[in-house]
Amino acid sequence: MNNKVAVITGSTQGIGKSIARRLAQEGASIVVNGRDSDKVDGAVRELKQIHDRVSGVPASVTSDEDCKRIIEKAIDSFGRIDVLINNAGVTRDRISYKMTIQEWDEVIETHLRGTFACTKYTVCTMRELGIKGTIINMTSKSGMEGLVGQLNYSAAKAGINGLTRTLAKELERMGIDVYAIAPVAETNMTRPVIEMLKREADKQGKPIPDEWKMGSPDDVALLVSVILEKRPETGSIFSVNGDKIGRWKAPVHEPILFTSVNSTDNAIFHSFSQKRGINTPK
Repeated sequence: MNNKVAVITGSTQGIGKSIARRLAQEGASIVVNGRDSDKVDGAVRELKQIHDRVSGVPASVTSDEDCKRIIEKAIDSFGRIDVLINNAGVTRDRISYKMTIQEWDEVIETHLRGTFACTKYTVCTMRELGIKGTIINMTSKSGMEGLVGQLNYSAAKAGINGLTRTLAKELERMGIDVYAIAPVAETNMTRPVIEMLKREADKQGKPIPDEWKMGSPDDVALLVSVILEKRPETGSIFSVNGDKIGRWKAPVHEPILFTSVNSTDNAIFHSFSQKRGINTPK
């Protein structure tokens, strides 16, 4: 990472801070971001114990102007941007029919709109400077499978998955790689979910599912480092939980045929065919 510049949104604590520390240790110049100016200043001071090439931007990714300012900070401070980590995020968990519009908007705007806006300004800058950079988005298993109480968060992360795969196709010809990581790590944001799952498991007399036995933010930072070093197939979405990593594949389309062993699928096929006036095998 020597002579490289990395921007990490939401990097005053948790996963973002671990990524910033790891990349700084590997020689990258770092732009730290968060909404709280005191926390930004504290993170900058801490990282400057590694080296002096650290800058901070108190800003919210829900603001288009702030997203632009974050990327401009990298150019003003270090003259380039090689890596963008879209990590900023919030949760406002509530069952769907009790969720407020404000709770929906805040999560969607932070995760999905913020990821788009920061990415847009990064790509424009990389194109202008001729940089073959890397963008890594933070997603979640909730965006793949859904999770009760996280309608807003699941929708935002599902959007980020589509954004990641589309960007990878659009930017490949420019040499800009795009990835996403679905981390399972204990942070201030995930801790309430773990506590909820533990309560539900206790009620049922069951242990908490293995996938929610969480690793640390440092494990996520290590995977980021490996991706930046090896640059695997662009568009890949990885998972990480402690020492376990995996890959989320794109959804696969499966035609429904009358030969299906699934009785429900058979019923759907026959009903569809009959309504189209097609005779189907008995």
